[in-house]
Amino acid sequence: MAEDQAAYGPGAGLGPSGLPDEDLSHLLSRQRFGALATRGGNGHPHLSTVVYAWDPAQRVVRVATADGRPKVRQLHKDPRAALYVASDDFWSYAVAEGLAELSPVSVEPGDEVGRELLAMRSGGYADPGAEAAFLGQVVADKRLVIRLRVSRLYGTSLPAPSAG
Repeated sequence: MAEDQAAYGPGAGLGPSGLPDEDLSHLLSRQRFGALATRGGNGHPHLSTVVYAWDPAQRVVRVATADGRPKVRQLHKDPRAALYVASDDFWSYAVAEGLAELSPVSVEPGDEVGRELLAMRSGGYADPGAEAAFLGQVVADKRLVIRLRVSRLYGTSLPAPSAG
């Protein structure tokens, strides 16, 4: 590990390179977990590990969460947010910034918010009973969707160290 760190220190000649939008979008599509940054009441950043879904056509990140969570309270006050996502090997990352909007809380199994949350699940449910249970749990948990409308997408990639 120290060898890897030395290879990327000052004067090593290797540095980060910016990624084009297409590569950043691909990275967001491949991952499911990221860190959502919101702004706390004291002005400091608040980070939450979240499960998300990326819609590249609409440039929207969707995050499922429960009403009352700090990120929800903070986004009601200040909708600016960013999602940080790293590649599996951590040599690349993407940041999606924008304004967040909050859906209503799901109040009835199968309502519009519940269906949006269901659509975020890759593969969905083959069993109608499992789907109904999911939609009921969404209501019980007071779930909603954070929709981050991405206005800025950026990130970099470091060259991976040679295996030698």
